[in-house]
Amino acid sequence: MYRSEKFSSPPLFPGVFHLGARLAGGNRWLRLAEAMPWERLDELYGKYFAVGAGRPAKDSRLIAGLLTLKLIKNLSDEEAVQEFMESPYIQAFCGSDYFAVEEVLNRGLLSERRRRLGRDFFGFFDHEIPRVIKETRLFRIKSPKDPAPGFFARLKDFFSRG
Repeated sequence: MYRSEKFSSPPLFPGVFHLGARLAGGNRWLRLAEAMPWERLDELYGKYFAVGAGRPAKDSRLIAGLLTLKLIKNLSDEEAVQEFMESPYIQAFCGSDYFAVEEVLNRGLLSERRRRLGRDFFGFFDHEIPRVIKETRLFRIKSPKDPAPGFFARLKDFFSRG
């Protein structure tokens, strides 16, 4: 039997993978991306930026995706950016069309966004995203009882900043 692949979906990140390899559609990050309330997050995110003035802000899906990654894996900002740079699945989850091989994020980006985004965004995020993660059953959120390596050092550092 022969099946032509000429009419299948176009490859994701075609310029990076040898011979246009594709990401596995059943990957849990891609499945979680389908369940995420991206439109509502974008709407709430956009309220905190001026329209038509200043440098364009990073996309809401990137920021919400990184915050979700931090929540799921209990990571620091720096670790979340590192995971993003190393994984095409996480980049796709965060809305990237192409796999970034060079560092495209400032390591202080999430810290700056936490200061800028307000109660509406984080109220929705803190209520809705854990619910979506739990409902999809794709990930188990790590809690302080289940720390990632270096968790206590980061916690101590957080409280020592004042």
